[in-house]
Amino acid sequence: MIFLNRCLACDNNDGFLCDPCRSRLQFLSTPAHLPSLKKCFFETAHSSVAYQGLSLELIHRYKYHHQFYLIPLFAHFLESTALDWNRYDSFAYVPSHWWQRLRRGFNPSHLLAHELAKKKSKPICHALKKTKRTQPQAKLSKEARLENVKETFFIRPNQKSEVADKTFLLIDDVLTTGSTVNECARALKKSGAKQVDVLTLARAL
Repeated sequence: MIFLNRCLACDNNDGFLCDPCRSRLQFLSTPAHLPSLKKCFFETAHSSVAYQGLSLELIHRYKYHHQFYLIPLFAHFLESTALDWNRYDSFAYVPSHWWQRLRRGFNPSHLLAHELAKKKSKPICHALKKTKRTQPQAKLSKEARLENVKETFFIRPNQKSEVADKTFLLIDDVLTTGSTVNECARALKKSGAKQVDVLTLARAL
């Protein structure tokens, strides 16, 4: 109720997201083209907004300063993406390594997926697991990013039945080269997933 009549981006008394802030966001309507991927294990990759300016600032506030009140706004962005929501059996999310969760205190992708799943009345699959501690992708070149996450994600053995013959929407916060979501999609497909689409909050242009 505190934030009911305040813009979550600038705190002005002008609703959920004021017009000046909305005008600073570039909403995306076409799927991503990811030429650095030699083989895609997902079918399509959509993103809500371009990762620049205000969106970059808001995502950094969420990920690095624990401003969780932004999650409903982000879920609104994700929900506004033109997808056929009925085609998905379940939502999945990019998992983080246990050490990274310990340091940060939460997994940004998990919270986004949880909020969106509530809005869309979809179950969340927790079968994906990150087994290796990797370097932050943001600090690496395109070539290094591909190697950094290679063979990093697996399906928990006791949860493979939750993956087989299912169609998934895989959710993450930011899409750059697509290497991370591609490795997650590889793991899902290897365990029998029928189809994997990707949805991220933002995409680097």
